Amino acid sequence: MALRKRWRLRLRAQPEPARFAYSRWDGTQSGFDLDTDHIFDELADDLLYHGDLASALRRLMAEGFRDRSGRMVEGLREMLERLRERRRELLEQHDLGGVYDDIAEALRDVVRTERRALDDLDASAAQARAGGDDRRADLTEATAATKNAQLDMMPPDLAGQFKALDGYDFESDEARRQFTELAERLREQLMQQFLDQMAGAVDDAADGEGSAAEELQRLKDMLAELNAMLAQRARGEEPDFEGFMERYGDFFPENPKTLDELLEVMARRMAAAQSLLNSMTPAQRDQLQQLSEQLLADMDLNWQVSELAQHLRNEFGDLGWDRRYDFSGVDPLDLGQAADMLAELGDIDQLENLLRGSPSPGALAEADTEAVRRLLGDDAAESLERMAEVARMLEEAGLIENREGRFDLTPRAIRKIGQGALRDLFARLDADKLGRHAIARSGLGHEREPDTKPYTYGDPFNLHIGRTVRNAVTRTGGGVPVRLHPDDFEVERTEQQVRSATVLMLDLSLSMPMRNNF
Repeated sequence: MALRKRWRLRLRAQPEPARFAYSRWDGTQSGFDLDTDHIFDELADDLLYHGDLASALRRLMAEGFRDRSGRMVEGLREMLERLRERRRELLEQHDLGGVYDDIAEALRDVVRTERRALDDLDASAAQARAGGDDRRADLTEATAATKNAQLDMMPPDLAGQFKALDGYDFESDEARRQFTELAERLREQLMQQFLDQMAGAVDDAADGEGSAAEELQRLKDMLAELNAMLAQRARGEEPDFEGFMERYGDFFPENPKTLDELLEVMARRMAAAQSLLNSMTPAQRDQLQQLSEQLLADMDLNWQVSELAQHLRNEFGDLGWDRRYDFSGVDPLDLGQAADMLAELGDIDQLENLLRGSPSPGALAEADTEAVRRLLGDDAAESLERMAEVARMLEEAGLIENREGRFDLTPRAIRKIGQGALRDLFARLDADKLGRHAIARSGLGHEREPDTKPYTYGDPFNLHIGRTVRNAVTRTGGGVPVRLHPDDFEVERTEQQVRSATVLMLDLSLSMPMRNNF
């Protein structure tokens, strides 16, 4: 009884058999395209030729490769060429002169509207004089003449015109509205160059409970705290980033998680704004700087923005603050379009530098996938993501190892190269299935075949006696002795011999250890 009980307990303790579910492959599943053996085979030829893993990886990255399903993983060389072509198209299509043409035309519209109002004022003065009200007519004519003179005396440069109209007492409500809207639009575009979406955040907040003046003061307080945090970090102190985001997080719709993320977003925008200035002629640059000072002086932000720009330039010196672009097209760009264009060109430069300077596939993981998708398309972004996995997959498979930032082959990888070379060698010798190597040709060898053939000069003299004698009897008609003739000779066929040799060659010259090759 006790034995039966123990047996039942043992049956209950056995684990249930594993269960598997299968479904038809529909092409959407991932994980089957990249295979370590397939990738390593792609590297094997270069490894055998150069003996250098770094060179083989660079070639794989530059040329790309086909995965196990036959899809092409785009190489860096093609991506770089497409980036250069995109830059060339932008520069040959657009012209920065449109920044000023757009503003100048908008100012001319404001002045034309005001002139029409002054003409109406002169007409009303003539009516007053015709009605006998000379005093009113004189005052009206004097007002119209004074304002026309002010418009006539406006400086020719944009910044001077803005300053003159900013202090001008408009006769036309429509002209005043046009100028106010233009100033706000340009101010927002200029601020957007520096602070990305902050200007929009200020406008949204100003539409709420607080006044515009309060929100602008809050913007200045935010910039002051941000500059103070940067100074803290420069001294080796730890800034209170979480407290800063609790107070001013509404200014940053990107919701950065760290101070570095926040600063990088702002640094990219400010570097693009600086490259816009660098790309202009000296006269254009001076005009835009004066216009910026005129428009931003009302918000008292020039000093804070300049201080922030200096901090960001010291912190992110590799973002291309000194780069400039030579636009040669005819399509004009307004200020907002020019800022977006320079930001895109900056993204192109940064991605190009990353792709050109990546020492190994793992370094490609640092690429901004969304920027790649925006500039080169979905296929290129997917190719970069998959190529960035190559080094990790080979390392996890035990084929390469990372030694202080340098990838080296493992003993297992070297054995795999030898196995692959032998496999390719014997694949050329195997003419049929495994264990059966029958061939249709015959030749020199030791193993005899059942077939025979008439003797020809040069054949091995493996004489088949029976068939040779039969040929002589047939020729002579019988009788003894049987006399043989060379035409009667028939020899046995032999199987063709297949010979192979395996040679291990080691390069022991001085250049091998100097280049750290095997």
